[in-house]
Amino acid sequence: MVELIRALVEAVTQGLPGLRGIREEKRRRELGAELFLLYVRLNEAMLAADAIVRSLEVYVERMGGHLEHGNDRYALTAGNWIVGSVRKQIVNLTRISGLMGRHGTALQIINPDAYNRLHPLLSGKFNALRVLLDIMRSGALPLAPTGEDIARAMEAGDPESDDGQDRMMALMRELSPRWHDSALATSSEWGPSTYDCVVLYLREREPRGQLAEIRGALEALRAALEEHFTIADVLLEVGDSRMGSVSGNFIE
Repeated sequence: MVELIRALVEAVTQGLPGLRGIREEKRRRELGAELFLLYVRLNEAMLAADAIVRSLEVYVERMGGHLEHGNDRYALTAGNWIVGSVRKQIVNLTRISGLMGRHGTALQIINPDAYNRLHPLLSGKFNALRVLLDIMRSGALPLAPTGEDIARAMEAGDPESDDGQDRMMALMRELSPRWHDSALATSSEWGPSTYDCVVLYLREREPRGQLAEIRGALEALRAALEEHFTIADVLLEVGDSRMGSVSGNFIE
């Protein structure tokens, strides 16, 4: 999941140089408001991911002690520790999809190439984000996708074209079972096999380092907002539906 958030954040920050070319006042206001919302939502997603990774790190420390000494059965309940953060992440990713998918305009304006490459992850009948959300709604923590999975999805082509949709559906039929199998059930005891899985995940995928890069990219986004927009530019109108809708209709 951290790799997906990183890909989304990088897509936005790579387009920041394009802000200098936006001159028309109305478009600047619309773009500023949407980028501000993206900054807020992506920051929320980073914080939820950080809480999950921190819980995994604590679990490894405590479970390692329990396996050695047998005196910390609370470590077996680690799945319960992350339930709240997983629920928050469902909301965060659904909102981000609405802002970065085909209903959003900011990324299309500032980085159309990245928008086109991310499109297969967020849009279409059987996209990567839909699979992740399905896993989380089932009460599990997805450790997928890997960076390689994301790269393959981004190369699948436009999911709204017949060829691109066929390629994406074929890819997701291949990847989805592995993503489900590698997910950690939050309602079950996290015993030795889960311990080995989490240790491997933290060592090989290095989510802590990825979160540091996400934080740095979000700091760059904040600086760009301060440089290119006024408060009036980024404030939404009262009642703007983008503020809090989480109907799920964006995941199409």
